[in-house]
Amino acid sequence: MYFSRTSIKTKTDMNSSYQNSLRVFVALITFALLVPTASGQVATAQEPAPAAQAESDSHMEWWRDARYGMFIHWGLYSVAGGEWKGKDYGKEQGGASAEWLMNSAKIPGKEYRETLTPQFNPTEFDAKQWVTTAKEAGMKYMVITSKHHDGFCLFATKATDYNVVENTPFKRDIIKELSEECAKQDIKFGVYYSQFKDWYHRNRGRGVKGTLSNKEYLALVEKNLDELLSNYGEMSVLWFDTGGNDVIEADRQGARVRELQPNAVICSRLYSRKVPKDKQKYADFESLPDRMLPAKRMTVDTETCMTMRHNWGYDRNDDHWKSEKDIIEFLALCGARGVNLLLNVGPNPEGKLLPEETERLAAVGKWMQVNGDSIYGTTCSPVDFDFWWGAMTQKDQTVYCHVLEWKAGSIEFNGLIGQPGKAYFVHDAEKKALPISYNDGSHVTKIAVPAEAPDVRNTVIAVEYRDPIKADPNAKGKYHWYTNRRIRHTEIKTNKNAGKIKLPPAVKSAR
Repeated sequence: MYFSRTSIKTKTDMNSSYQNSLRVFVALITFALLVPTASGQVATAQEPAPAAQAESDSHMEWWRDARYGMFIHWGLYSVAGGEWKGKDYGKEQGGASAEWLMNSAKIPGKEYRETLTPQFNPTEFDAKQWVTTAKEAGMKYMVITSKHHDGFCLFATKATDYNVVENTPFKRDIIKELSEECAKQDIKFGVYYSQFKDWYHRNRGRGVKGTLSNKEYLALVEKNLDELLSNYGEMSVLWFDTGGNDVIEADRQGARVRELQPNAVICSRLYSRKVPKDKQKYADFESLPDRMLPAKRMTVDTETCMTMRHNWGYDRNDDHWKSEKDIIEFLALCGARGVNLLLNVGPNPEGKLLPEETERLAAVGKWMQVNGDSIYGTTCSPVDFDFWWGAMTQKDQTVYCHVLEWKAGSIEFNGLIGQPGKAYFVHDAEKKALPISYNDGSHVTKIAVPAEAPDVRNTVIAVEYRDPIKADPNAKGKYHWYTNRRIRHTEIKTNKNAGKIKLPPAVKSAR
């Protein structure tokens, strides 16, 4: 059975219902999300989409194959680094992330702008270096915050003078430089754009007014979208965020994307999560809540975004870094559950990626050079569970076993019918066969392995079948990985202390 992902707009009926709000753990927060299941323990293949639907879905193919991209949070908030007037408002203090500083510290728009725009002068920014880093990390696409919730634009715009070209000493169009470099290096380029939430231009609520009326703000958004979709070449992704409940407003924005960039992939956050899925006309993929992994495999186009530490934007005091094993492990589990991974970096105010980021990206890139076939172009696991040792991805008639925990002697799995033709380590250029045994009654396959793991982070074993892969509909199993919030990383359980923790004297003097 070959399991293919489909657009969230063209889902076909399965033999059972979809479950909502499933809780799992991954760094920092609880997992809860719409997750497809099927009859019994394994899902059945979806019916082919009608021809017209399949044709309209063709712009998704590159995205489905890519599996792994770079997310960049960068803007005025990077200058502040999560701090305001001697207090730390970053995620590591239990508050919102560093890029939410304007809201967390309740900074008036005028003060925020006048304080930070004169300081935004990232003279060390090098688009070529950023894109090269992403490419060498094995990433296939890049998405950067063109306008976050603080309303500041990283591109030249005629809609507002609150932008990097007109209102900072830097005076360079960052989106232009990155889009051109991505085109040179064959990396798909896209932008994050906060269309609904804008603390500077739009009313914040609770009596905090923006600089524009709601009608004027919507005109600004329309102008911004026209500029982003017309002035920067191919725009491969429009990553909207925190959409509202006004479907007409969202549809108008989605329609504009389709008109100007028909091949752009549109994030579901164009709409509020409260909007029913069948009303999300222009959403191409389901964007999971931040830092989440679905509890089970997804059979519709899905993406999750993940931080390397607590904060998305640059934070001076956040030292809660995930290890390279954490990232490689999470990437594999995303693949096994049919989810793209958009991994975040938060460059510093000078325009440099942090050493901790580049070191981890380089390590993942080297792993991908060897094991990329087990990630790129794969679909979710053929069975609706994982194993104590790890999980599976699938491509054509090959299953890739991502062995995250090693046990000397053998690796075994159930759920697939038939004797494999061959098994070998993906890192082995000679593809020397590993001994295999198969029990025709229990459908248990056992692969003999050495005492020591070739790669303790994730050793990948390719298991090739002579015939199309067929899952056992009666197979029993469960999910072992990222199902309990105490197992991986650290959870921030409260935000009541945000902004109330004074910086240590040594830190303040260093500033």
